[in-house]
Amino acid sequence: MNRGFLTALAATSIAVALLVAASVAYRVFDADAAGRRVAKADFETLRYSLSRARTASDLGDAALRGRLMAQYRASPNLLLVAVYERGAGVRWRIPAYSPYLPAAENVRPSPQPSYPPRSAILLSAPLPSDPTGLLAVDALYRTVDQRTVFLAFRDALLAIAVYLALAALAIAIAAAVAAARGHEDGDLDEALARRLAMASGGTEDEARVPGLDDPDAESGSASEFYAQPEEEFSIPEIAETETRATAGGGVTQRGDDGGSSAPSGLFSPASGLGWASYLTSRLDAELERSASFEQDLSLLVLHYDGMTKSSEAYAALAHAVGEFFSFRDLAFEQGEDGFAIILPNIDAEHALRMSEEFIKKLGQQMKEHRDQPEPLPVFMGLSSRTGRLVDSERIMQEATAALQKARSEGDSRIVAFRPDPDKYRLYLASKGCA
Repeated sequence: MNRGFLTALAATSIAVALLVAASVAYRVFDADAAGRRVAKADFETLRYSLSRARTASDLGDAALRGRLMAQYRASPNLLLVAVYERGAGVRWRIPAYSPYLPAAENVRPSPQPSYPPRSAILLSAPLPSDPTGLLAVDALYRTVDQRTVFLAFRDALLAIAVYLALAALAIAIAAAVAAARGHEDGDLDEALARRLAMASGGTEDEARVPGLDDPDAESGSASEFYAQPEEEFSIPEIAETETRATAGGGVTQRGDDGGSSAPSGLFSPASGLGWASYLTSRLDAELERSASFEQDLSLLVLHYDGMTKSSEAYAALAHAVGEFFSFRDLAFEQGEDGFAIILPNIDAEHALRMSEEFIKKLGQQMKEHRDQPEPLPVFMGLSSRTGRLVDSERIMQEATAALQKARSEGDSRIVAFRPDPDKYRLYLASKGCA
């Protein structure tokens, strides 16, 4: 059989195997990514359904439970929902007993579900209307079902079967063609040798070619008439290089209390929002939680030029911030004229739209505190986690840089810092952190 044909067949077989494996991986990972997007959207709807629950007692409302049960039944990928109060345990759960909770976990105040991380995702967030910040909801979603995986492997096996059938047919045809050519070449060589012998005056018996017409002849063998095949050699394997990239960095604590008084309690009496000195620790905790659940997080820094804590505009702006962004425990004072707001599970695009809407509503609310018709001297800087492992100092620096750019440009009062995860990893590597 032709050596070039065998080489081509081997190369084609390897290519087909790689393509089939890649198709299975692509379909599974694409389904997983789509499932995660659907899960996050459904989770936002679930949080909206719970937006009226301000206390644990509100969870006993029959209408609220009916809506939640209807959403649970309408979401085939929603496996488990649990509303719990930090320090007190589960307040409400669907279903009451779940296969994703081991027997011992079903009876615990704060059970930990057991699930395959490759095909399921656990989402968690505080209830938006809870003023204490103690109520939270967990939801377990399936991202890839067995049918999707089965269909991917089934189609791959069918493709391999079709290829094997075609390869077998091609091998049979190539073998038949090689055998036919061998007979034709043998007949041609024999006829040619006899014609040459007869032309030189010999007989037909003298025209026999030793080793070809007479297998028992001692004067020749097939090895004297055909070149030896090349020696087989093994293709050297290409060494696989495993690149491990780990990013690390220290967290520098920054103590900025934004005023002369020491923090007392969770919220500052001047604004009703969190003390500035609490921002760093809370932001680090939220960044760690977002990274563990593969969620995004945005930080908004807002400043009102010329404002002081003693002015009426400060109290009005603080009230507007707490009312619009809902999470009072995630909004903090920052100096005499600004605030910082942590927006969990919200990307930069969503945070930018929220900031634009806040500016519009703020302009209407602050009219009574201002005599000038000009636009409010409010500037905002945004930054987000965007799939990176960052600390509070890094994201605060980015948001502050965006704020300074908004101030310098003048015409654009909101600027969002858009980080590039790949460039950030290269930056860490250049600093010796990878």
